[in-house]
Amino acid sequence: MAHAHDTDLGSGPGDAPPPRRGRGRWVALALPAALIATFALAQPAFADTASTDATAAVATTTASQASTADNSALRDKIASIALSQVGRGDNPVVTGFGGLNCNPYTTMVAGFSANSNGCGYDSTFNVRNSNENWCSDFAKWVWQQAGVTQDMNTVNAAASSFVQWALDDGQNPVADSGTPQVGDAVVFFHAGAISPARYADHVGLIVAVNADGTVDMVNGDFSSSTNVKVEHDTNLDLTTFAHKTWSSGEVWALVSPPTAAQHANPQASISGPDTAVVSTDAVYHASATEAGGSITGYYWTFGDGRATNSNGADVTHTFATPGMHTITVTATSSFGTISTITKNVNVVGASASVAAVASTDTWYSSYPVSYYRFVRAGDGLAADVWDGASWLELQAAGTPASSGAIAALSYIDPEVNSATTPHAYYRAQDGSLAESYLGGNGWVSKDLPGKPAEGADVVAVYTASGPEVFFVDANGYLNETSESSGTWSTSTLTDFAVNPAPLTVSETASGPTLFAIGHNGKLTTISQSGSEWPAVPSKVGVSKDATLSAVTTPDGVTSVILNGAVGVSGDGGPALVQVTQKSRGAWNITALPGSPAAGAISASTYELPSAVSGPIGNFPNPPGTLVDGPARPLGTVVAYLGSDGHPAVTYNDGSGWQTAALPGTATAVTGIAAEPIAHQPLQVYLDTASGPAMDTTGDTAPPSGPWTTQALPKTPATFADRVLVYSAGSGDLPAAQAAAAAAGLPASQVTTSFQVAWAATLSGNYFVVAVGQAALNALEYNTCGWTNPSAVDPGSTPFDYVTRLLNVLPGADLFMNGAAATASQTQERATDIVYYAVHGALPTGETAVPAAARSSRTCLGSAS
Repeated sequence: MAHAHDTDLGSGPGDAPPPRRGRGRWVALALPAALIATFALAQPAFADTASTDATAAVATTTASQASTADNSALRDKIASIALSQVGRGDNPVVTGFGGLNCNPYTTMVAGFSANSNGCGYDSTFNVRNSNENWCSDFAKWVWQQAGVTQDMNTVNAAASSFVQWALDDGQNPVADSGTPQVGDAVVFFHAGAISPARYADHVGLIVAVNADGTVDMVNGDFSSSTNVKVEHDTNLDLTTFAHKTWSSGEVWALVSPPTAAQHANPQASISGPDTAVVSTDAVYHASATEAGGSITGYYWTFGDGRATNSNGADVTHTFATPGMHTITVTATSSFGTISTITKNVNVVGASASVAAVASTDTWYSSYPVSYYRFVRAGDGLAADVWDGASWLELQAAGTPASSGAIAALSYIDPEVNSATTPHAYYRAQDGSLAESYLGGNGWVSKDLPGKPAEGADVVAVYTASGPEVFFVDANGYLNETSESSGTWSTSTLTDFAVNPAPLTVSETASGPTLFAIGHNGKLTTISQSGSEWPAVPSKVGVSKDATLSAVTTPDGVTSVILNGAVGVSGDGGPALVQVTQKSRGAWNITALPGSPAAGAISASTYELPSAVSGPIGNFPNPPGTLVDGPARPLGTVVAYLGSDGHPAVTYNDGSGWQTAALPGTATAVTGIAAEPIAHQPLQVYLDTASGPAMDTTGDTAPPSGPWTTQALPKTPATFADRVLVYSAGSGDLPAAQAAAAAAGLPASQVTTSFQVAWAATLSGNYFVVAVGQAALNALEYNTCGWTNPSAVDPGSTPFDYVTRLLNVLPGADLFMNGAAATASQTQERATDIVYYAVHGALPTGETAVPAAARSSRTCLGSAS
């Protein structure tokens, strides 16, 4: 029999069997500013192209409004639908719960997470899968399809929400009690009271009751050796099943489908664009009616994470990453009935300073995206990675030439199991066009067709048909290299000669526009018109060392900022201007404030600080949590080095262009955070006399500030730099410190902060060793209920532990058990684990590692 979806799969071959893992209810999160500051202290060490409505495929069955006192037909329909889904599983295929858990049911019921990064497309339901623990989403979907409409707004991704539904229906679920019937939902809890306020381990659906009293049950989100899937388990004694699957104290409770007459579901629809552009406003409208009642609310998900879920009939959404997204809206009526409908949207975008990649963690990271910033590292390529708590420089594959811009672009890549993954495009040292990207097993580099000129900038866009890379060849002509069905080809677009650098691109719903400097010294635009790419020189003359940065404005119009304009229509002009397209071939030219020095500039849209606090759908947020309102207006910002040597920004928040100085001094501005991620800070990247740095705002601060400065990594991190030793009890701190010292690690790689240990474990980028029983219990169960970056409830974490020796990262959501079964041997065990991680061998004279302790639900130690 397969294990339930909360089974601990963290240990490797030969490990002691770990305890089963609890999972918390879904709640929204807000990353504490203190966490960013605290973790940053360790900086040196841790330093489908057509849109379709899937409504017909997933439309909820309208229930009869006649009396259903005898609801046997409803119960039989629940069983039939559940059985029809047996074997349907995750896409991509997974066999454990350490990372992705992608399924169509979460998308179709507007599950709370609605994070589709890394998820494939379900061709049966015509939706992109979402990443969420989905036993409750599955059971909810089956009940809805069978015709249950009553109070379905109560049921959400938490299995315990079925208990709340039962209480609202007048039922009183009692532990290990009642007579199971076909169609019942069975909710499983860890030992204790049956309550919707408690975390529930699982919910399944009874599809048969056998003569001997056993039942057959269909369970969504069960693991097996072939995939996480819908499983049909037969001849179950519920108590025995509960004890075997979770623990001897596990209890179960029955929730029966309704017997009273039900109201029909609302009739609902979505309108809005089928194609959207990264970093711009996309406006959608929902409309619904309820016979005899009214519509009380709309709840939206967009496939890019819980932080962007929204309320209201009209929403303005900004997609952070390219690719096909399935958006959903749930209309709720005054009767508590709901209808959830979907729409597929193709999102396109242009390369920029950094590539934004959404989290693939089911339990959601302390930051909704990671940023990948590609830099030259010696003769190779490196990626600076930001996970919301720290920067980590990783050695990537590839050997870029010494000059020319590197294009950073992320998109849903079929070569990487449909994950959104970062790509870099550049001129290689041998003069070829090259690509580097993060594959499923690490960084990959390969040559592409095409020969950029020496010093050429490389830019790229992602379109509905795939990635397109642009550069100027040795003859001065613009070239395009593009991918179609896995095959790359190159072509020359125009015979109008332009300089190889600067070159910049913006993407719109109608296609990309490139900006270059013609040999005549004029700003030149090149965009597609049918099968042609005409080059159109403008009236804007530019200086020899002019720089450009293109941006798609919030309303989806292509635009470029110039540093070094010297004349407009023959007149002297300002140094900084914006050229914005009014229509094809017609442009507005606007002088901007600011006094930039010669050098690179970087432009982006950004989110205005107008988010609101409050609940999203059925999921109340912690006080002060920021969520989306009906609109998130955007502004435009450009960063540059000021003539006084200080970095600065010029920005338009809708009230006109203005400027602000940034702290410190710099030698160059090297980029800006490219996508306006909801409630995340602006980041301006700099070169300084002491090395690379970043100026950043607070989570909701405008470009006027306040700004703070943070150093960036200078070199790629070694594996040793990524080892973090965690102690949660003062009595274990000496053992943690001794273990780090024995391995040659600095004291900065020992932490007593639960939040830091949580963020590091969740990221998958660090080798976290829990030293002592308190640290082990904290990361396994968090019985004490300490505050954590994911805002997960007390008594639950997403983590498992590994007991065997490793000198590689243990994997997603895994940490190393450095607590010994005999407490006096904890220092020895921790030292052995840390030393082996760093040196690949045990300390001299050591031949065996003391046995590992088992975690327990005992509150020990302190959060810091």
